Amino acid sequence: MKKTLFLLTAAILLAAAIPLFAQSASGGIVVTADAKNANPTLVFAGGLSDQALSAKLLSDFQYCGWFTVLKSGTAAYHVSAKGNLQDFTVTISNSAGVPMHSFRITDSKEVDAAAHTAVDTVLNKIFGIQGICRSKVVFSAATSAKNREIFICDFDGSNIKQITHNNTLCVEPVWAPDGKSFVYSFYGPSYTNLVQYNLETGLSRRLTQYGGINAGGSLSPDGKTLAMILSNNNQVDLYTRPTEGGKLKQLSSGKPVEASPRWSPDGKKLCFVSDARNGRPVLCVIDPFAGGKATEISGLVGSERVAPSWSTDNKIAYCAKINRNYELRVAKLSADGKSGTMEEVGVAGNNTFQGEDPSWAPDNRHVTMTVNGAIYVIDTRLGAKRKLVSGSGKVGQSNWSPILK
Repeated sequence: MKKTLFLLTAAILLAAAIPLFAQSASGGIVVTADAKNANPTLVFAGGLSDQALSAKLLSDFQYCGWFTVLKSGTAAYHVSAKGNLQDFTVTISNSAGVPMHSFRITDSKEVDAAAHTAVDTVLNKIFGIQGICRSKVVFSAATSAKNREIFICDFDGSNIKQITHNNTLCVEPVWAPDGKSFVYSFYGPSYTNLVQYNLETGLSRRLTQYGGINAGGSLSPDGKTLAMILSNNNQVDLYTRPTEGGKLKQLSSGKPVEASPRWSPDGKKLCFVSDARNGRPVLCVIDPFAGGKATEISGLVGSERVAPSWSTDNKIAYCAKINRNYELRVAKLSADGKSGTMEEVGVAGNNTFQGEDPSWAPDNRHVTMTVNGAIYVIDTRLGAKRKLVSGSGKVGQSNWSPILK
């Protein structure tokens, strides 16, 4: 991994053709009652007067990745729904047909939003998780040979929407913790800035406009601190600053090049990439507020380790260089974040997923990855994979949002 990997690679500048997106035609990830080694089966019996809502509910059950959806017959769970878009009731029954949970969704105005809320509620009732359906994925895609723009889509790859129209390089989008905005790197004719785009207002603002490189923007969980990569005196280092402006704090120094800062769930630590080990990139952790030196995270595999994503249950997904390829790896971190215990990816533990830029879904189970210019969803428990978004141009640098409420 060379320095150019930490900045913008030539691949970005050579990004091809206007993308014509395609949603995967495959069903949801095929996944026992705890969904550790296999997904429990589910039959959705329908019962709604609104056929569009019924179809979307079925689709969300398939794509959420937590059930094996059957058309009929005996299953671990049977789900029925009665009513219409504005007022419907969902009932979850066990394999014997005995009702276990029932809840009501009212005042819905959009089919997709109603279905997402209902299926996420089912996931919460059964598995105790917040779900996945109300999340979105932001990504960068080529719109010409020299330009990339920022797009978003739903968790299943539907409702793709172009957000920026800057006719330049817009890359490395990362969600703000409230899911209402994202930060990305904007490449002008002779400068780079970090820009925040607000999805509710449609307005953008520049967060940084320092000389040299301004990249790798990432907001802390409370939204008050911005981590970033800046270049100064031909050095590329990690910095933080209050989001609304204030004094810069330099966290790294010297010849090593830093990249890809990501906050811990509690906002007390930063994980980032540094090539401090003989020019080979590794993952390090630092307390951005107390100061002190960064520590390389021990116990991780790979001759090179890049592109970290920190889950809310304290796992790191990253790309490890194994032989000549970069592959997805997952490690459970210690409380201080200084060491990791490698976890199996997939049931057998021998699943290999080559690609770049993993990003955790809010269910702490699925990740998006860039694979050969397309974005895929990887089930880290079962090792299943499905295509999320593809196009005639390169698509990648995806980042998964928190649950949007």
